Amino acid sequence: MAKQFFAESELTGLHPDANGVMPPVAYSLRGPVPQMFLVTVSRDAKHVGPTVRTVPMTPLSWVPYTMAVTVSLEDSVVVENLRQPGAQCVLAEPTRHMLRQLTICSRRLPRGLSEANVARFKLMRSLYIDVPGIADCPLNMECTVEHLETYHDHLIAFVRVVGGSIDDSVLFWERQQIVNLFPTNDVDTIVDGQGNVVKRVAIMGDLFLCPTFPCAPKQGWYGTFDQWMKELREEDYLSRQEYETIIAWHARWQEILAQPASEERSRLQRQLTDVCRLIAQERWDDVHSLLAD
Repeated sequence: MAKQFFAESELTGLHPDANGVMPPVAYSLRGPVPQMFLVTVSRDAKHVGPTVRTVPMTPLSWVPYTMAVTVSLEDSVVVENLRQPGAQCVLAEPTRHMLRQLTICSRRLPRGLSEANVARFKLMRSLYIDVPGIADCPLNMECTVEHLETYHDHLIAFVRVVGGSIDDSVLFWERQQIVNLFPTNDVDTIVDGQGNVVKRVAIMGDLFLCPTFPCAPKQGWYGTFDQWMKELREEDYLSRQEYETIIAWHARWQEILAQPASEERSRLQRQLTDVCRLIAQERWDDVHSLLAD
């Protein structure tokens, strides 16, 4: 499941004959994959203490709040725990200060050893399930295992969050402080100069404000087109006549939307697209010129 990523200087070294033109296949791009601590227990006490693994997590849905985690089928202890009837687990959020623990829990220790003890985690009682959480982590999500799916050499567990706990102090942090601490996103696994297999993770960097009104509705995604135009009129970006023209275009466009062969529909599509593009670019002279024609 791991991927290898390279810097441009590394790619140049791999392909010295490329003359500065790198093959597209050499570049990889993917979304962030948070690394979590997966805590499971064996109900028949076959294994000593809770098992803690570093696993990739993918959010699935908000209502109900569900996620998917991936475990190698070779990890028989965790696979057995997840396949128990009525299986439960905890997903604990690591921080940038837990790189040593992330490494420890990404390895399988001999049977009889608990990663929680080796990583010096302080465990705590969960509120809604029998599996303990990790007190060192700012966020613990208590889950039930809803579905299991085998994918090649991995087991994908679909889990539903039924409760959880969060460090009270985090609730009052600035967003920038939070994203500079967690989540720790999976990057890749490399081999360093000493031959060690090293896991690499990353956190989000600086936050940059994207343009908002007048480039978009004040309410963002939840603002309607008509509301956006009304806000522009109220803030004097548009005259009353310009506002009424755009609203009339939009109303007529909606009336004939189901007529793809209509020339009027094509014309209105171009006009509405152009006016939205010019407003988003804040080219107000061009907006006024377009609406005056």
